[in-house]
Amino acid sequence: MNRFVDRIEEVAALQATLARPSSFTLVYGQRRTGKTYLLQHVLRDDSDVVYFQADETTSASLLARFKAEASRPGVELSGADWGAALTLLTQAAALGGRRLVLVLDEFQYALAAEPALASILQRVWDTHHTRSHLHLVLCGSALGTLSTLGDVGQPLHGRFDLRLCLRPFDVRQAARFVPSWSAPDRLAAYGVFGGLARHLALVDEAAGLAESVARRVLSPYGTLHEAPLDMLRTEHVSSRADADAVLSAVAEGETSYGVIASRAGLGSSRLDYVLKELVALELVRRELRFGDSAGTKHVRYRPADPFVAFWFRLVRPNRGALQSAAPMAVWSERIAPRLDDHLGPLFEQMVRQAVQAGALGGDFALVDETAPYWSRDGRTEIDIVARSGDRVAFVECKWRASSPLDLDALKQLKDHVSRYPRRDEAARGRLFLAAPHGFTERLRTVADAEGVGLLGADEILGA
Repeated sequence: MNRFVDRIEEVAALQATLARPSSFTLVYGQRRTGKTYLLQHVLRDDSDVVYFQADETTSASLLARFKAEASRPGVELSGADWGAALTLLTQAAALGGRRLVLVLDEFQYALAAEPALASILQRVWDTHHTRSHLHLVLCGSALGTLSTLGDVGQPLHGRFDLRLCLRPFDVRQAARFVPSWSAPDRLAAYGVFGGLARHLALVDEAAGLAESVARRVLSPYGTLHEAPLDMLRTEHVSSRADADAVLSAVAEGETSYGVIASRAGLGSSRLDYVLKELVALELVRRELRFGDSAGTKHVRYRPADPFVAFWFRLVRPNRGALQSAAPMAVWSERIAPRLDDHLGPLFEQMVRQAVQAGALGGDFALVDETAPYWSRDGRTEIDIVARSGDRVAFVECKWRASSPLDLDALKQLKDHVSRYPRRDEAARGRLFLAAPHGFTERLRTVADAEGVGLLGADEILGA
């Protein structure tokens, strides 16, 4: 797919910044979110761009390639160091009365090779931006490194006019990659391929979900066949084996610290470190109970990336079979029968995103807080509690293959809310049910009479 999907606010922010006399922009985020594609889209008709993409090599090698790619008529960069090359390029544009947009992509590699580069850019910017039409754009994927470039004490502190963290697409945005699919299938597409733009762009809308997964993920020649392992390699985690073990446990549905430690075979200090790495890389998310403070010990660990969860849970265990069997056969016999088990927990994540986007409507169009609630004894489990001002909503999420939701789901939600510890909130809270394949007529009748909100696939997707 070559068409550009969504990113309306990000495009507007970049265009507004680049329309200024001069600007300094930082674009960062998780790998494969479409950062480079976004910049190419915004700058596609701009003739004043010098674009350089760094890679893992030495400073001397990077500098030689930068000078070769950035050279322009009348600009002699041979023999220059980083500071001189950047200065000469900037001065030449200013003397010619031209605008210069300098994009340094995969900047984390350049910074690793030449740690002084941030200070060099600071000097170039401070010296030249007021007397030239200079637009510097730094772009990269190392979340920890790039997100702190503008912090206090860093050379570039206070310089950025725009700091743009590009997030993965949510379920509503991801659904726009396959607009012709049914609403439940669009939800499933997010539950399998996740929200990374690079992954979603590989989905074949004409072929459908099964064939897209077989061709792109299950086939040993598929682009995404080893994508999660590639991600761990490129992110330089402290131990790929430990990260692999933790991701496998979380993908299988283990949420508690103790069980994850046991499954992964890691001690507490080591598990703490690995979990922090995976949370920072946005591969695992730390889930708090509704109303708990950030320092609470009552936390759960969930997959942050649906595709990584899908791969570790359903693809990896079948890699041996994929060496000899046809991908579609493995899909039909091994993966499709377990797909609903995978999509169930992720459906809660989809509904939560929709709730945050205003899917509950009315008094809950603006939501201040959303989180699950669970009791320590395991008797009470509410998928989503949402607060808007002093109003509270309780949401039960049920992913069922092709069958509509019936009254048993409402009975279950009422039972759990009756044990919710904040009695005043439980008494005045509004109930909602969410299901991808709709609701039976008798449930609709009762829901209408009792004021229970119903969220089908269309409501979740904002159709």
